[in-house]
Amino acid sequence: MKPATNTMIDETALFPIGTVSEQTGVNTVTLRAWERRYGLLRPRRTPKGHRLYSQQDVERVKQVLILLEQGIPVSRVRDVLDTNKPHPQLLQVARDVQTDDPWRHYRALFQRWIRKLDSRSLEHAFNEAASLYPLELLAKKLLHPLYRQLQQQCDSLPSTRADSAFLHEFLCAKLGSRYLQHNSRANGKRILIAANTNADTYQQIEGLLLANILGNHGYQTSLLGLHTTLDHLPLVLERAGFDALLLTDCRNIGEDLQVLVEMTRITALLCGYQDEFTAEPPDGLPIHWLPMELTEIPAAVDRLLADT
Repeated sequence: MKPATNTMIDETALFPIGTVSEQTGVNTVTLRAWERRYGLLRPRRTPKGHRLYSQQDVERVKQVLILLEQGIPVSRVRDVLDTNKPHPQLLQVARDVQTDDPWRHYRALFQRWIRKLDSRSLEHAFNEAASLYPLELLAKKLLHPLYRQLQQQCDSLPSTRADSAFLHEFLCAKLGSRYLQHNSRANGKRILIAANTNADTYQQIEGLLLANILGNHGYQTSLLGLHTTLDHLPLVLERAGFDALLLTDCRNIGEDLQVLVEMTRITALLCGYQDEFTAEPPDGLPIHWLPMELTEIPAAVDRLLADT
């Protein structure tokens, strides 16, 4: 159900679990786990047993995300929420909670199974973490730093190359499977995600993460591999009817991108690191840099594509 007006939220509205997932970016498996294992949510039920969530439930999910971002383990979140403090004070309470770092546990598990090249045990650890934490947080706290660590280790000690290669292939398979599953249910605007031919293999993981995250928010995404250049895209964009093009690697493509956008009028969304040498998008063209934080990207995409 939609809000009663554009300026006032209908507090009596009830939403199915899929709608809550799209609004918050928390997948349905995680929402169920938060309810069953930790009592963080108490949705109503239809006569057939389907979950229905109120606007207060949606706001509670957003509060949970804030606390998880601060490093509060999901097992302690309810203790903080149940203090019934106003939202600004809630953040202070969270800072005062002394808990173990849950990511230390998962890093140790991942490193153990990677060293053993044990894909079954690694998948079990991944599934456990992904059932309790949003993918954006999982990527920030675990996948990104671990992937980079193994790449650096491989550069200094080539004999460990197998560890890095194993994790890369595991993440491609796991994130690819999740991407296809979420994409089959998405019905929002269409986004083409591409790197360029100069991108490193990490951009493949970044593209899959973005496809998963945007898919959780209802966007239909399509992925191109690492060996696509901008001059391949005009025909693709013309025949496929995408609402936006998202580039995960934006090095040395300034003028070529301007030509592409002028030709196709596609909205271009740019990810990656900006430094003093990065050219600002020209005025008048729909070229936009997205936030560096994965957690902020869906809301930014929502704003930028609101009128397309």
